[in-house]
Amino acid sequence: MGMDDGWFGDRAVREAMTGLSLGIAVLSRSGAVDFLNPRFLQEIGREALTPELITDLSQRGMPSHVSLQPAANGAADVDVLVLPFGEQLLLVAGEPHREIAELRNRVEELERLSTTDRLTGVWNRLQMDRMLDAEMSRSARHHQPVSLILLDVDHFKGINDSNGHAVGDQVLRELGERLAGGLRILDSLFRWGGEEFVVLAPETTFGGAEVLAERLRARVEAEPFADAGRVTVSLGVAEHLSGESRDDWFERVDRAMYRAKLGGRNRVAVDRRGGSDLWKQDRHHAVIELVWQDSYASGHPEIDAEHRMLFELANRIMREAFASEPDHERLATAVSTLVEHVQQHFEHEERILEAHEFPGLAGHSKAHRHLLRRAREIEESIRSGASGTGSLIEFLARELVLRHMLTADRTFFGLLNAD
Repeated sequence: MGMDDGWFGDRAVREAMTGLSLGIAVLSRSGAVDFLNPRFLQEIGREALTPELITDLSQRGMPSHVSLQPAANGAADVDVLVLPFGEQLLLVAGEPHREIAELRNRVEELERLSTTDRLTGVWNRLQMDRMLDAEMSRSARHHQPVSLILLDVDHFKGINDSNGHAVGDQVLRELGERLAGGLRILDSLFRWGGEEFVVLAPETTFGGAEVLAERLRARVEAEPFADAGRVTVSLGVAEHLSGESRDDWFERVDRAMYRAKLGGRNRVAVDRRGGSDLWKQDRHHAVIELVWQDSYASGHPEIDAEHRMLFELANRIMREAFASEPDHERLATAVSTLVEHVQQHFEHEERILEAHEFPGLAGHSKAHRHLLRRAREIEESIRSGASGTGSLIEFLARELVLRHMLTADRTFFGLLNAD
């Protein structure tokens, strides 16, 4: 990811890094120097960051330390802390723990602001584009439907003209709260612009999205808004078609929404096309299987045994999910068994890492809590029948195994192998 990519490309993030009293460098794992703030240039200089050094740093466990030789002749080596920074590396000159914690908090806040709408607090259009691409890709891989709901406030100009823009803004804030309160755990809400909002509904056909849209419509109409009275919305629904571009998908849902407007407003209109009907006729797409390899071993026999068991339990879930005659109770039981194993494994792993004085234990434990909370949400969603298997498979393969076990866990492998 380069300097202009992702949320780090946001101008506010770069300005925050530039103004810090700490020396800051952001490096690409491919060997490029993406960013240096003035303090880093003054204290160390670009010349110290050779491609060979960056390659070496990217292969180390995180966090780690390195001593860099400043460009100025005779200057003492500078101790630098190396931290993971998304897909990049963050170098912090010196070791002022309080300031590093402040830096992390500031970056997290800037990331939050760059992805949320400042008026309503829901996701913004930039975040929607990112999530849409991910859901379209997931839909294609797993043959799971995904739908969009586009809604527009009826006669919003009249609300502004009669009551003033301050009341109009308050209507939008309250509308965001009402809509968010009517969503399922797997749905996402975005402000598209002006008085338009979008709901992304994964694992949902146009029929399921129609039910959701009608619930949202009724929720908005049910109670008068403060200072504005009765407010209604018109909603369009469209399920994604296989191979369809994002723009074409939006054009269909936009046309559906305008049909609702032309039909009298305060109603739902649906484009009744989608890839789900075709997929139902072909249930024989390849079953995903996680294959354990020796390169995944940490060197600690108990942790490795628990990781292998995690693979077995995950594969059992996927066999149940893609069975020719799926049994919902067996699938729910398999998920509950995996969640229980994950909880026990995380607790055991943290005790082992504490005994080895792993410096990244606090952050690793925080990641464990997030994953366990997500696993329990999915367990409840599967057991209640609120969602299909797409989010479950994505969680197992991508979040739990790829991002955590095969990536985050590697930060302590060197510590365990040193015994």
